[in-house]
Amino acid sequence: MKNLFRKASAVAMSAALALNGTAVGSAVRFTADAADAAKFEFEDATVTGKTAVDSDASASGGSILYMKDDGVIEMEFEVASAGMYDLVIYAHGVGGSKQQDLYVNDASQGSLSIPEGDTYQPIKSAVKLNAGKNTLKIKSSWGWTMFDYFTVGTTVLPDIKASQSTPCDPLATKETQSLMAYLNSVYGKNIISGQQEIYSGGPHGLETEFEYLKDTTGHYPAIRGFDYGNFCCPAYGSDDGSTKRIIDWVKEKNGIATASFHINVPNKMESYTIGDRIDWAQTSYNAKDNDFSPEKAYTKGTKEYDYYRQSLETLAAEFKKLEAEGVPVIWRPLHEAEGGGGETGSWFWWGKEGSAVYKELWKYTYTTLTEDFDCHNLIWEWNSYNFDTSANWYPGDDYVDIIGYDKYSCVKYLAENNWQASYVHDDGSYSSTFYGIMEKYDSKKMVSMAENDSFSTVGNLTEDKAGWLYFCTWYDGGGKTDFLSDPIFNTKEDTIEMYQSDYCITLDELPADLYKNGKTPDPTTTTATKATTTVSSTTAATTTTTSDAFTFKVMKQKVELWEGSKAGCWLQAEIKGAKKASIGGALGFGTSADDWTNIEWKEDAVGGEIILRMPLDDIPENITSAEFQIWWSNVWDAEKEVAVDQPCEITDLSVITDVIPVSSETTTLTTTATSTATSTTATATETTTTSAETVKVTLLGDANLDGKVSVADAVAILQSIANKDKFRLKPEGAANADCYDVGDGVTANDALAIQKLDAGAIEALPEYSKK
Repeated sequence: MKNLFRKASAVAMSAALALNGTAVGSAVRFTADAADAAKFEFEDATVTGKTAVDSDASASGGSILYMKDDGVIEMEFEVASAGMYDLVIYAHGVGGSKQQDLYVNDASQGSLSIPEGDTYQPIKSAVKLNAGKNTLKIKSSWGWTMFDYFTVGTTVLPDIKASQSTPCDPLATKETQSLMAYLNSVYGKNIISGQQEIYSGGPHGLETEFEYLKDTTGHYPAIRGFDYGNFCCPAYGSDDGSTKRIIDWVKEKNGIATASFHINVPNKMESYTIGDRIDWAQTSYNAKDNDFSPEKAYTKGTKEYDYYRQSLETLAAEFKKLEAEGVPVIWRPLHEAEGGGGETGSWFWWGKEGSAVYKELWKYTYTTLTEDFDCHNLIWEWNSYNFDTSANWYPGDDYVDIIGYDKYSCVKYLAENNWQASYVHDDGSYSSTFYGIMEKYDSKKMVSMAENDSFSTVGNLTEDKAGWLYFCTWYDGGGKTDFLSDPIFNTKEDTIEMYQSDYCITLDELPADLYKNGKTPDPTTTTATKATTTVSSTTAATTTTTSDAFTFKVMKQKVELWEGSKAGCWLQAEIKGAKKASIGGALGFGTSADDWTNIEWKEDAVGGEIILRMPLDDIPENITSAEFQIWWSNVWDAEKEVAVDQPCEITDLSVITDVIPVSSETTTLTTTATSTATSTTATATETTTTSAETVKVTLLGDANLDGKVSVADAVAILQSIANKDKFRLKPEGAANADCYDVGDGVTANDALAIQKLDAGAIEALPEYSKK
């Protein structure tokens, strides 16, 4: 897929260089000046361009500076001692919110985000000042702003820590928990190095940036960035090896993986037919280049829904492969949604219909991957800016683990270049942006530099106390956008200093037990009362707290086993509950809390009953009893958009000691079963002769037994092949799965046949090989 991302190379880039929102401060969160703050009137400044003093009776000194199309404001001031200070600028935009470029002592502080209004509002930032003279400079970017005055006072920076440091997914795998704990342990103390790999088929090899770093500094980055946009694009995507490379980076090299999702959509969705394969040039992820509706992407019955759902199904199959290998991922989809700020500034399709729609799309993506496809190896990272409107885009604490900021500080829009993108070296730490984002979200989440051109310098980061969790430099795109190796972004000297410093963590410095400190997840936390969001329109949302009269409590029942091998044996559980209830739990076993293991399960009681069969192969020979557990039982209330707890009961538990046949033909088997009575606390064991169920094909291709054939069935087949012990198909599912050359068992060809059917390449199952 050569040059799939080429459109993004010069101006847009994958990181969307235009107006990347390095905004300082948030007027709505500032309360007052420091008690010792010194005040300086802007009308006393030196100005150039179309900026001049104007009278305003409401201003503090009766006059203001009015910046129109362009201009530069420059003013000297003094402080007694060097250190960090609060700089508070009082201004307002004319005809809308505005952004201007802020410099202190010629060091960039990012973009000054100025709210619209007719009163002068405070915009606060934390800046590093020298003892004695200092210079404040504001360069016009958007212009049309009135400046009244600014104050400078001492500041007390908050502690760099996150109050919510465990995964938002309560069923996160132990490896995911362990990685999250490690990130939290270094947050505010060090910065973790990272590097994005180039797209497959790019202007150079996939290892070029990584070998450059190794040759230049002697170290590889700790984090490697990947992208599933090409792989999972229904219009043209194919396997680019991302999953294999992630497994190699994490399992073989003990590195950390992060992945983004530049998912292209057809430019003309109205005329596109689901399943069609089209050239990548007929697709895009830029908001202005397509008619794809993000609201329809989570609305059933639309082509956009089918298209986006198909991409998530493909993605889930890859995440499940990673999960089977014990590999977690820092997952960063739908990034940079706010774009240039406000409700209409997005440059990506997923943000072009505003913040309310975007938040619902994020939540749909989260629930689809975690709940529908059971992907629990993800650390969810959401991109924020530091505009006064940025918090409007936040999906909520329940759906986010890390807040990332994409720092492209070397991109400037200059009057001398006709306001087109220019590249100027800027290694500022952007500490004001870091603390602004911390404050905006109440220091609940760790804050990272999820993408960057310049990663700054060790000196700037430590002196400014800019405690970014990690950086991840974008790849060398060729020409003017060699973000890693071009000194306009990162000098070789700065790169060597960064990677060889004690402050920066590299691949060889990650702990050997990076993924070994988690615990088996406790799904009982999923029954806790949560705040739910009900969207009444695309512009407004209300939050309500729900509770129910019946509260489900975890159910546990002992199962007697025997010493020795349990290979080929199954536990059969019969459960009655509410119709269409989602019921889930685990089969637990161990000799103590330290080695306790849970084999998880989840089923839907379509007709009010579940017959569950679980393999016992993973239970060690020395284990002579287990515990069958039910963690939740609920029914989704679509009107209230909340899961409502429902009662259920275990009506029978049986251990089947002969293998249940997996066949599309009618088969009867006589077995010996050990039965554990459910009506008494005592356990009675008896040998009985029973007749096993007849295993028939109910719907060819329906491997996951959800009553339909889709890519989800292909995912189930591939999972079972990759890890039969963990993802064993039920007997009926295995019978249904054998849909390519029926009779040859379950193979990858069956999954491929289902994918062909889903894409419209074949009309029906079974598919037979051409022999």
